[in-house]
Amino acid sequence: MKNNKALSQELKNMSPDQLHAVVNEMRRELFQLRLKATTSHIKSFASHKRKLKSAIAQGLTYLNQKNQA
Repeated sequence: MKNNKALSQELKNMSPDQLHAVVNEMRRELFQLRLKATTSHIKSFASHKRKLKSAIAQGLTYLNQKNQA
């Protein structure tokens, strides 16, 4: 996963359709991470989960801003 500033800039420059696709992909990744955490031990589960949830929220915020404009 990219650092926060690079991801933020990338999300900001996307079209609404692209944002929707990226947010859905991040949600799938979060689901897979949760699934792996229940079936086996993941070393950095908490930090990766936090980053994914933050990125999803940021993507949804940009999507809402673009839909209102």
